[in-house]
Amino acid sequence: MIPVVAVVGKSKSGKTFVLEKLIAELKRRGYRVASIKHAHDTVDLDTPGKDTWRLTKAGSDATAICSPSVMTIFKPMSDDPSLKEAVAQLGNDYDIILSEGFKSGRYSKIEVIGNQDEDSILCNPSELMAVISDKEVELPVPIFKKTDIDKVADFIIQNVIDKASPDITVIVNEKQIFMKPFVKDIIASSILAMLGTLRNTGVLKRISIYINNVRQHNDNWGADRRA
Repeated sequence: MIPVVAVVGKSKSGKTFVLEKLIAELKRRGYRVASIKHAHDTVDLDTPGKDTWRLTKAGSDATAICSPSVMTIFKPMSDDPSLKEAVAQLGNDYDIILSEGFKSGRYSKIEVIGNQDEDSILCNPSELMAVISDKEVELPVPIFKKTDIDKVADFIIQNVIDKASPDITVIVNEKQIFMKPFVKDIIASSILAMLGTLRNTGVLKRISIYINNVRQHNDNWGADRRA
């Protein structure tokens, strides 16, 4: 599964600043990063009267608009989606997903404490993997300053990205096949073990395997014709 870290904190504590710098630092190091923002108020990003708005109002369960530079998906929600649901919508093409908000849930959390914040924190210390604060605080977790983004990136890489279970995406005939986590672990571990025995493979970071199964397709086509 793709590792997820939720950056939480009180309003105006500096969460967005931290995420902005952290995303840039991880990208600079070659990691693929996705981000999710949690909004407490209803946000209507679609414009009334536009084609996507009309299709959604007509009853479409999800509407996507695609252009050469970006794709946006509009999906009506009946309640506040969880971080797990939001992560599922992003797909698997990332090394890590960083979220702003979502203090509930079992994901790894880093809390940002603003200079104006009181000493109390949002999360139970047992739920936190680290804290970012320019104030002097005493908590049983690593504490970084907001200017120590490189150290925060090191910490996330060592404790989250490098410890994540191998993930795998299988696409058959242009369609992604969704698998349960234990099935992914079995397939990914088997492939990594076999490739690990080969020479000159180097560090097995990202692997692409393409199988052209034309023979079976032709055999099935011939059998269909003979039937």
